[in-house]
Amino acid sequence: MIAIGSKLIPQRDLLFRAWSGNPLAHTFGGKAVIDFEVRPMFAELAIAETLKKEGYSTRWAETYGRGNKLPLFLTEWLDRPYGEQKDVPITEQWILDILAGIASLNNGSYAGCWDVLAWKGDKLLFVESKRNKRDSVRDSQVAWLDAGLKYGLTPENFLVVQWDFE
Repeated sequence: MIAIGSKLIPQRDLLFRAWSGNPLAHTFGGKAVIDFEVRPMFAELAIAETLKKEGYSTRWAETYGRGNKLPLFLTEWLDRPYGEQKDVPITEQWILDILAGIASLNNGSYAGCWDVLAWKGDKLLFVESKRNKRDSVRDSQVAWLDAGLKYGLTPENFLVVQWDFE
């Protein structure tokens, strides 16, 4: 468990190998690149892939430059600029309703939405990726958590994954 604000949130630690193949030309501002099953990817997608192996459906929810619009939902990173990434919308209306409800309690904004959405059956999980000793939870992410709890979610609907390289 990890304390975020006054809440205790489940935490998982993961170790990944650093990508040593051909470097990516587009690293979304210099993000670390992970070797996940001999494929280069960012931590958010490696976490999503790990959860897929546990039976979850997943998306990387990216809010950068989106304003008050829904996040960009990614299942892969194309080695192209951010604006050329392929949005893979979530089609499950119940998830979209939860996202909209949380955003409405978050000043009408999706800012701070946690990195990965994962769902299995009727369980929804918001996952925040943090590189060990390099990243910390931002105020906007605490606000998203608080809005989610006000909406009716529980701490078990949230997970912080602290990761690092082996």
